[in-house]
Amino acid sequence: LAALDMDSGSLRKLRDVKGPSLYSVCSLAYDEERGVLFYTSDNNAWRDLHRLDVDSGRSRRLIKDGRIGDLAFNRADRSLWGVRHYNGISTIVRIAAPYREWKQVYSWPYGKDIYDIAISPDGGWMAAALTEVSGRQSLIRIDLAKLAGGEVAYETLSDFENSSPAGFVFSRDGQSLFGLSLIHISEPTRPY
Repeated sequence: LAALDMDSGSLRKLRDVKGPSLYSVCSLAYDEERGVLFYTSDNNAWRDLHRLDVDSGRSRRLIKDGRIGDLAFNRADRSLWGVRHYNGISTIVRIAAPYREWKQVYSWPYGKDIYDIAISPDGGWMAAALTEVSGRQSLIRIDLAKLAGGEVAYETLSDFENSSPAGFVFSRDGQSLFGLSLIHISEPTRPY
């Protein structure tokens, strides 16, 4: 993990990650107000959750073998959210400060998985990529107050069919989502 100075372009090493995953290294969430970076290690195994103080460089493990990834920080109540995978089931979990134990919020039925979650600045909404066993993928929005009350309804914001929505995050005002998608073109392209 490294910090990039946006003005000078210089990098400052923060921490080595034990057991990085293949493409994204680890899951990250940032508490901007306190300068705390949450990250995962042992990413190809059972995933541990860590807390890193960005200024001091001190890190400590919070949860061992939690199997939690796709982290998102809720600025409204300082909770950490993630997706826990176990036996093919994806479970949304909430981890309240001091971040030592997770609580199950909702487990998706077998054949559905969510990833790349984000929490709106006001703490009211979760955005996530939803993939189904058919290969269909969509960007969804979940009302967190309703979810906390046991209602598991979500709104599909965009159906990406077989393409993957990735890295969607809320704007600072919470009114927009920004992300990307890789689109697969099945027709051969012609040279110009």
